[in-house]
This record gives sequence, C-alpha cells and structure tokens, in this order.
Amino acid sequence: MQYCSIEQKDTGVFLANEQKTKWVTIITLLTMFVEIIVGYWSGSMALLADGWHMASHTLALFLSLVVYYLYRHPKFRASFTFGGGKILSLGGYTSSLFLILIAVSMIYESIHHFYEARAIHYNEALIVATIGLVVNLICAKILHQEDHHDHGHSHDHGEHCSHQHKAPAHSHSHDHNHESAYIHILTDALTSVLAIFALLLGKWQGWTWLDPAVGILGGVVVLKWSLGLIRQSGMDLLDAHEDSIDRDNLIKELELDGSKVLDMHLWKLAPGQVGCEIIIKRNENQLSADYRDLVQKNFNVHHLIIEVV
Repeated sequence: MQYCSIEQKDTGVFLANEQKTKWVTIITLLTMFVEIIVGYWSGSMALLADGWHMASHTLALFLSLVVYYLYRHPKFRASFTFGGGKILSLGGYTSSLFLILIAVSMIYESIHHFYEARAIHYNEALIVATIGLVVNLICAKILHQEDHHDHGHSHDHGEHCSHQHKAPAHSHSHDHNHESAYIHILTDALTSVLAIFALLLGKWQGWTWLDPAVGILGGVVVLKWSLGLIRQSGMDLLDAHEDSIDRDNLIKELELDGSKVLDMHLWKLAPGQVGCEIIIKRNENQLSADYRDLVQKNFNVHHLIIEVV
C-alpha cells in the first residue's frame, strides 16, 4: 500500500507553522528582556512578573522550534521506534523545574515588597507593559491560521497482525505543537493586562499594594503552569495510560461481534499522538484488518498494533 510521508504531502503547512513560531519566539524573547530589565529598574513587581511569565512561554516556544527542527530530519525520526516525539515532553519537564525556581523567587520578592516600600516609575513601567501587550497580540495574530489539513498512512502485515500508523497532522486544529504556542501567547497577553491594571490603579489611586499583589499572582500563574507541565510531561515520559480515548467504549466496540479483548495498552507517543496495542480473541473468522478498520473509523489512534488469537 502506498502512502504519503510528512514531507510529501503536508510540508507547506508544517514549514509555515515553523516559520511563524520562529518569528514569534524572537519577538517574545526581546520583549521579555525589556520587561524584566525595566521591571527591576522601575520597581514594578507586576511588570517583572509579566516579564518572567513571558520567559516561561519563551521556553515553551523554543521547545516547539526544537521539535519542528528535529521532525524535519528523517534521520532523527528513524533513530526512535515512535519517531522521537517525546523530546517535547523531556524538554518541558526539564524547563519546568527551572521555572518553578523563578516562580518561587517572584513570590518571595513580591511579599518582601509589601513590607519595604519602593518608589515605582509608573509611566515608564506602563509604557513597557503596554508594548508587551501589543507584542503579544501581534504574535497571536502571526500564529493564527485557517489552514485545515490532515493525512495518515497505514500498513497491513499479514492476516493475524495489523499495524496502523497515522502521520501527525499539521494544522491549526491538529498541529498540537503549534496550537500550544498559540495558547501560551494568549495567556501571556492576559498577564500583561493584569500588570497594566495594577500600574494604573497604583498611579491613579495610590494603591501601591496592588503591584506586589499582582506580582504574587503572576508568580502563582507561572508556578501553576510549571507544575501542570511537570505532571503532564512526566506522565508522558512514563507512558501513563492515555485518557483521551474512552478505553471502555473501545473494548465494547471490539466485542460487539462476540470477540474478546484479552489485553489492551493505550499510551501517548507524542503530543496529539496515541499508541494502541490490542490482543483480541476472535469469535468467528474475523481478520486483523476488520478490527483495524473498526478502530481507525471510530477512534483517533495514530499507531495501532492488533494481534488476533
């Protein structure tokens, strides 16, 4: 059976997403440095928190670029049984450990500012925070796309064993690497709005306590995101059971004709890609291809191995 590889069928969308992510990473990195430097200089913990929160997303964007770069090289994919997609999970787990230290430092310094009054250069901090928000909105616009493509390929190995593998889709709705970058930028824009809100009220109402309060809130946001990333990436690295597919429903569908599922494994190969191995005792004369077609039609499994006994 002939099939189209990633390079043959969907290279255009894939490379376009990589280029968009590359530009957004550069813009976000430069803005991050400006916000952190001005945050320290102006004494605004809200602006500083926004800068460090942007740093967390810069790391995520950089990891996305690494994945795109490696996925473009057949030698890298060929070196791993399932294409090496878990490199994103490994990178996310490692970077999140560093981000936890940043979040704790932000929270500690913000609490310290409650007891040590410091002059805040509101005008300068507001200008930089506003620029940061505008940059986030521009980056979100760059990453936004309307392309919708999907593809897959499969192999049939004999009568009693079926192996099916879908190539990962690359579009706004299916390229999870691209989609995660888009979400990071939107949440960073929200943090910029909070920083501007705190600075405005501090300038107009004299609520100096609001700035370190937003600094703490920003630290908590980074901490929560980092802990969530540790949990998710750690579960992926340890091949935890994948819950995006209803296991009970899958077994029920396979056993409708009287067959019996003896063993089943569902795990995440990479973001948006699920692996599945099934051992099934057939009721009559069903072929492995029959079960393969049923699973492929009703469930989003990218790598499927079925053994019929």
